[in-house]
Amino acid sequence: MPAFPISVRLTLWYSAVLLLGLALFGGAMWFALGNRLVAGVDERLAQRVQGLQTVLEVESEITDGEALRKELAEFAREVPEGALIELLDSSGRRILPIADNRPLFSEFRSDHPVYRTATVQGRSFRLLTTRFEFAGKTYEVLVANSLDEVSAVMRDFRTLLLWTIPAVLLVACFGGGWISRRALAPVDQITVVARSITVQNLSRRLPVPRTNDELQRMSEAWNQVLERLDGAVQRIRQFTADASHELRTPVAIIRTAAELALLRDRSPQEYRTALRDIQAEAERVTNLTESLLSLARADASGGELPLSPADMNDIVGDVVRSSLPVAGVKGVTLSARIAPDAPPVSVNTPAIRRLLVALVDNALKHTAAGGKVTVSTARIDGGLALSVEDTGEGIDPHALPHIFERFFRVDAARSSGAGAGLGLSIAQAIAEAHGSEIEVESAVGSGSRFELLLRS
Repeated sequence: MPAFPISVRLTLWYSAVLLLGLALFGGAMWFALGNRLVAGVDERLAQRVQGLQTVLEVESEITDGEALRKELAEFAREVPEGALIELLDSSGRRILPIADNRPLFSEFRSDHPVYRTATVQGRSFRLLTTRFEFAGKTYEVLVANSLDEVSAVMRDFRTLLLWTIPAVLLVACFGGGWISRRALAPVDQITVVARSITVQNLSRRLPVPRTNDELQRMSEAWNQVLERLDGAVQRIRQFTADASHELRTPVAIIRTAAELALLRDRSPQEYRTALRDIQAEAERVTNLTESLLSLARADASGGELPLSPADMNDIVGDVVRSSLPVAGVKGVTLSARIAPDAPPVSVNTPAIRRLLVALVDNALKHTAAGGKVTVSTARIDGGLALSVEDTGEGIDPHALPHIFERFFRVDAARSSGAGAGLGLSIAQAIAEAHGSEIEVESAVGSGSRFELLLRS
């Protein structure tokens, strides 16, 4: 069975809670009204007993018992429901009522005022029984009041509740349904726009209701997700386009060299030259493919690498020694300055070695003959600072924020054939996998310094 819409479910829940609240309210009012009406009857009963005592005090000079009885009977006729008063003297003789010596109610004696409810011949009465002393005599009194009026009021109130509660509930249901639909209307608008967003129009955003509530926060959060997703898709598209462009050139050179070599018979020297060109471009394609694979793995793994303690001084020494031939060809002085008290740090040795190679290769590439490149380690609190510093051409301030972007090259014309612009991107990805980040200080004409912190 299909689920009800949220607006219907909200209305049902709201109606159920309202019905429970009205029922509790009606029950509480019923109980409070009944108690209040009965309390009013009890007050009138107590006033009648007080009236009897007042009559006895006023007529205290009357010594004739029959005359006193007539005075009390006159009082009983004057008060409401005076016929429901029973008064006995200390000898048990019934003083009131005069007309009938039969007791109106069952025998009930008490030294203290006691209120109770009794049913006689299908009618409910409220009774007060007590005793008091006057002029050395003890009197027992029972006063009663019919509860017919109370029952009538309670019946009217019950009828009012039985008509009012369903009417209020019906109005509330319609009102709650209308309010629910109105409150959820922005959700429908958001849903319509969300369904229309595809990979082709990720720049579109959801409408944000200015209500300062959950809907506004939800819309803003989804727009932020769409913005990040749009940025990721744009980077993927740019990455794909740049990778295709970088691969197209060496593949075209390989194909052209092969076609020219096969166009006609050539000398062995010409064939060797063509093969050398093909080998060089094939190595370039291989390096580019490995770099792309490294970046793809970094993206897929979320930057997670297995780490273990390692001595960075040994790694720095190995990288510097392996890069000395390249530095010698370029006429650049490459050296290592290591901290003798450097502590072991948690790294992925192959990955950190590749990061260091990328930084050294970048420094050698942008340092002219006669310059210097220095790889340093320095002890810091809780870890080690690793840096690569050169005296090369420096980085333009406008290009500095982009140097870690994939396929970005500061001077594309001068760097043609020198690399794909992925080395620093890979280095930054490796640094992030180690919980660090490469920081750059550079000035045009004064060289650059790349540094990252590694924790123990």
